[in-house]
Amino acid sequence: MTAGVLARSVRAASGLTQIELASRSGIAGSSLSLIEHGKREPTVATLDTLLRAARHTVVAIPTVRSDAARIASEIAIALVESDGLSVYRRFLQLADNLAAESGATRVGLTLTEPSPTGSEQWDAAIAALCEYRLQADHLPVPNWITKRIGFPTRPWAPCTSGYNIPADPTKVPEEFLRRGILIEAQTLESV
Repeated sequence: MTAGVLARSVRAASGLTQIELASRSGIAGSSLSLIEHGKREPTVATLDTLLRAARHTVVAIPTVRSDAARIASEIAIALVESDGLSVYRRFLQLADNLAAESGATRVGLTLTEPSPTGSEQWDAAIAALCEYRLQADHLPVPNWITKRIGFPTRPWAPCTSGYNIPADPTKVPEEFLRRGILIEAQTLESV
């Protein structure tokens, strides 16, 4: 995860505006904006100051795989660029990343609450995927995941290809179905 993604994610998760975080941290608002948009790389001390002001801390986990917050950030960019296939590929990459790790490392990939992607459906799908992978091994589920409830009364299925075959609700994991996201379990398995 980049410093910008981390700073933006923890600020959003804390419910702070850039002005509020700048005031709490003593870091200029213009510098915070540059950091959040990836135009300035902060020192470790500056990043630590920002995170502590947002009541967060840095934790290192033994993996090189991208976490949910970084993937959500990449999905947000692909959504702005109207690149639906890239959105879906990034989502499947998160599925693979979580499946490839276990225990505390898998939990670690879900700890930082992702910033909104710009699509409530994709936000719910990311939460469902994280919960699905964590529940598979009876691991703890971070609070942000259970807060993203989606739209159970308005089912949604992402466009996965030019063929767009409807999902069979009997093959959709409960974590997805509960949020109105129609993605079959088989789709989440690496090929």
